[in-house]
Amino acid sequence: MVSIDLLLNTFYRYTLDIFPYFILASFLTSLIQAYLNLNILRSILGNSKLAPLFTASFGALLPECSCSMIPVAHLINNLSKSYSPVIAYLMVAPILSPITVLLTYGFFGLELTVIRVFGTIIFALVVAYTVGIFFKKEKNIHLRWASNQDVSQKRFTVFLKSLRYNLLFTGRYILTGIAIASMIKALVPTHVASYVAGSPLSYPLISLVSTPIYVCSGEDVPIAKALTHIGFTHGNALTFMLASSGTCLPTIFAVKSFLPIRIIFIYVLSWFIFSSLLGFIFDLLF
Repeated sequence: MVSIDLLLNTFYRYTLDIFPYFILASFLTSLIQAYLNLNILRSILGNSKLAPLFTASFGALLPECSCSMIPVAHLINNLSKSYSPVIAYLMVAPILSPITVLLTYGFFGLELTVIRVFGTIIFALVVAYTVGIFFKKEKNIHLRWASNQDVSQKRFTVFLKSLRYNLLFTGRYILTGIAIASMIKALVPTHVASYVAGSPLSYPLISLVSTPIYVCSGEDVPIAKALTHIGFTHGNALTFMLASSGTCLPTIFAVKSFLPIRIIFIYVLSWFIFSSLLGFIFDLLF
């Protein structure tokens, strides 16, 4: 039987972990939309060949988790002519940042850090360009937000409308995901994962278990290190870091507000394959 106290405490902790970053990202994104000359950003994102490289690099420089990146991803999607830029950003932003890279190096050394950085960027670009080839956006969909920037409107009004949209519309998807993730956390015993350590199926199993559970970017590194202390391999730890911080239920529900279901399915499936495969490859190599 689920402990109501545990469920509520988990929901409270997840919400407390996620929403400060989400609110800050919503605020900054709304400022960008209202006060930045979006023609500059639009011109960069309008180059379908180079835009994923730009958004992947941009995502790697920002200290964001898989939920706080959603408002920025929404803005990128609405200014892009294809889905490639937003996919590249979504796959890199929660995994790479100066903080997580330094933490990974400090806890796991150079080899795993290099695999995490370059493996993530290469795989993200492959998925992004593949999605861009097989899924075409409507020609005018990327102009939806930009049309709000009518010269007759005051910038502060645009800022308030954007902030309200981010907090209310996208925020409700995140809350739904947090509630489901809290139930999973409360139902699954913490010792269950230890039974799969060392098994050939440990990589996909860890990825499958970790994906629905929210772990904030950076928080995944010390947790993964602790897993190695109870018998998990470094490859298992890498799989956990990628799967747990790469995407989670709040993120999946949030991107549903602006991405088609088929692309969300590919996005989630790609994370499952990528995290499992990269962890397995790391153990083979090192």
